[in-house]
Amino acid sequence: MSAIDLFLAPDPVERLASLLRLRFGEAWEPDPVTDCRIALLRSRSGRSICADPDTAANRIILQAWVDWDWVTPTVVYTADPAGHRDLEHWLSCGDLTEAGNAMKQLLQSLLDQLEPVPPHAADSEPVNLDAAERQLEHLAGQAGELAERARQFTARLIYRKPVTADAQHLARLAGRTRCTAARVDTLRGNTLTVNSAPRS
Repeated sequence: MSAIDLFLAPDPVERLASLLRLRFGEAWEPDPVTDCRIALLRSRSGRSICADPDTAANRIILQAWVDWDWVTPTVVYTADPAGHRDLEHWLSCGDLTEAGNAMKQLLQSLLDQLEPVPPHAADSEPVNLDAAERQLEHLAGQAGELAERARQFTARLIYRKPVTADAQHLARLAGRTRCTAARVDTLRGNTLTVNSAPRS
């Protein structure tokens, strides 16, 4: 294991996210509310990269996207966990130097396929109706799932059942819904605003 990898977290997904951040730079930040089974990094410019370990097939599914488009190019990195119990064990304590370099090249090739800058809207008209509609359908599905999960969470509260895991899942789902909603607004040509209450 190289010296740089000694500083990475032992959790396989956290270590994978840290590895990618080391390769791409600190401007790429982990999304704290995403699914804990995937490594998702976002940049302040509205770009995202995702690494999803598939333990059954010893591979890592890599994706990239931007907030202003629905296109999500995908590529698969096939891991070689020889000498380790499985993919998760390899991600936790294996030497990921070469794998990190290879995944960076693959992810960079995906980013290069995306629109480099967001399109501009004129007179508040949608910049991409087709893409906005696709994302809107996706958002509706997420909102429905969020509502159902919230209902189940409330039921567990009423019946005095454990709710920590459910709360964490709700937070991750809400975070993904927030990201999709932001993409819908961007595609519609809406500008993100921050509401602030006046001080008394």
